[in-house]
Amino acid sequence: RRATTAATVLRVPKMPSSLLQASSHSMPYLPVDMVFRFFPRWTRDKVRFFYWYYLVSFLTGLGILMGYFHTPYVGDNYDHFAETPLYLWTKSSLAKTGQLEENLRVKVHHFYPQTE
Repeated sequence: RRATTAATVLRVPKMPSSLLQASSHSMPYLPVDMVFRFFPRWTRDKVRFFYWYYLVSFLTGLGILMGYFHTPYVGDNYDHFAETPLYLWTKSSLAKTGQLEENLRVKVHHFYPQTE
């Protein structure tokens, strides 16, 4: 009898795989089950609640994507990038042979043709 009791104590119930994957597939910030539990008046009409929930979630995600993650004109200036040793070595070898001045002379500085 003690062996069966010990085996039952040591046996850990296996969690369902859907429960283990819930954190990777659920929407962040607002657990819906807590809203259903603590705000029953908000969730009285389930269809209307989920319509507004998905709309607010979509607009929040779009706002974060376009307002924070997509900052315009950041990183468009290349003066602040570190020059690698290979770049410096290539630049110095081109300067020694005179090819650097020729490359800078023929380099296009404007996208549209300049009229004078």
